[in-house]
Amino acid sequence: MNLSSQVFPSDLPRDDVNLEAKTRSVTSVRAKNKLGTTLSIAAIAGLSGLIFFARLHTYGEPLERDLTTYAVIGHEMLGGKTLYTDLWDHKPPAIYVTYAAAELIAGYGRDSIFLLNISVGFATLLACYFAGSAAGGGRLGGLVAATLWALASGDLAIEGNQPNTEVFLNALLTSGFAILMRAENRNLGLRAALLIGLSFAVASLYKNIAVVEAALLALAYFAWPAADSRKKALVNVVIIAVIGVLAWGLVLTYFAAQGQGKAFTEAVFTYNAYYSGSIWQNLGHAVTWPRVSADVLVALFPLAILSLAGTILGLIFGPRRPWIFLLTFAIATHIAVLLPGRFFPHYYQLWLPPLAIGGGWSVSFLKRILPAAFSRLVYIVAGTTCGILLMLELSYYSLPAEIWSVKKYGRIFLETERVARQIDHLLPPTATFYEWGDESGFYFTSGHRPSSGVFLAEPTLAGPLAEKLSRRLIDDLERAKPTLIVIDSLTLAQTARGHPVLHWLEENYRPFSRTDKFSVPIGCAPHLILAQDQFVLLSRKPEKLDPLE
Repeated sequence: MNLSSQVFPSDLPRDDVNLEAKTRSVTSVRAKNKLGTTLSIAAIAGLSGLIFFARLHTYGEPLERDLTTYAVIGHEMLGGKTLYTDLWDHKPPAIYVTYAAAELIAGYGRDSIFLLNISVGFATLLACYFAGSAAGGGRLGGLVAATLWALASGDLAIEGNQPNTEVFLNALLTSGFAILMRAENRNLGLRAALLIGLSFAVASLYKNIAVVEAALLALAYFAWPAADSRKKALVNVVIIAVIGVLAWGLVLTYFAAQGQGKAFTEAVFTYNAYYSGSIWQNLGHAVTWPRVSADVLVALFPLAILSLAGTILGLIFGPRRPWIFLLTFAIATHIAVLLPGRFFPHYYQLWLPPLAIGGGWSVSFLKRILPAAFSRLVYIVAGTTCGILLMLELSYYSLPAEIWSVKKYGRIFLETERVARQIDHLLPPTATFYEWGDESGFYFTSGHRPSSGVFLAEPTLAGPLAEKLSRRLIDDLERAKPTLIVIDSLTLAQTARGHPVLHWLEENYRPFSRTDKFSVPIGCAPHLILAQDQFVLLSRKPEKLDPLE
């Protein structure tokens, strides 16, 4: 008897037929994934090119005082001077180390600052893509988030086209958030927890306020743990916290071992507590209209609308967990912007990553929940948001780099660069000078070394370190005997008549030239005013210098 037809009926599918169909299906999926990956890489490369050329447009913009302070301090550190004792500023050390490292690669000047600018821009672009593609966002969510970031990140009104501390915070905090979200509903694991802890810890070494965002995201992770258990979530949170404590412990130990521990804590903690004022008063602005000009909010507004719509829908239709994390990220960002109490436009750069990621998630979520017949609407929403941002930003890029500076800060940094170049021609290469004000750009542009590491006049005028820093400044000037002093007239107007530095300058120097007056914006919206400023140049008695042209 032939059993083959009974055991293996001819009408049943054969294994070879099944195998061929499965192989064809797997091959098709692989080809589709490969194409998607290729297109994603091409899109990220194109967005990187957009960032590069956008930043290149303002390569020659007169640099604002924060950037030149970091660059000058980094340069002096490489020359052997020590941070917080020889060189005083009140930020944690990471920003100065970063600028010093960039100088080792690209030299002292604009090239190193441009290198930092594009490098951190690319890093944040990738972080936004990986965060946007997490939590079900997929390639669409990642690409939308990355595109929104690329279009808005260089916005003039939020001063995003230059590498201030916020751009480094964005890269690090967004990277940590991306790792957290890509764990999906799984336990983080040791490696991911270590990477998140490292990202958050390094961010806090750029600016203390990063601790707020790290702490709130860690608490959210503990409150809404992955499917495994809350106990494992607690272990991960402890790992993240320990990394932060160890990082700060190592920094404190380093400065203490160098004999700079007191100077470090006075600058980074004591002075910053004074600088920020009352924490509760600052947080009291949480429910009021932001104290910045409307221009600062324009680029954020379309991102906020898209992100808010997606968050509401996500919390209603679920899964809610990723949207709760995004909402936590946004709340933490709001607190971080408020805490310093100064409301400078560049603080609002911190809003860009959570809003860009929220925008990417929103578009992807809409595609998942809408019927197939309305899928085109998703791309219309994404395209409209990107189109609005593009129109807003293109209007800025029709302006030359110098006008960017004028629109952001008035003419202060244009005048600083102009006078610095004249001083360079006026003084011998080895001569030093000092500026009584806050414009470290004089040293950066002229290439002359400062006569004192106390660059900023503001902390010598008021605050817990005013007397100590004034004495240090006078001692430095007595030793260096600078050939020339530049006085910012607005700083002079804020200086009490009996101030020891002013008294010393009056005894040893006399005015020989002054610039024309120029306008400088003072204060924050809605109480912004235009003040008249000028630079007065003093020569050491009894020397005589030629007036500036």
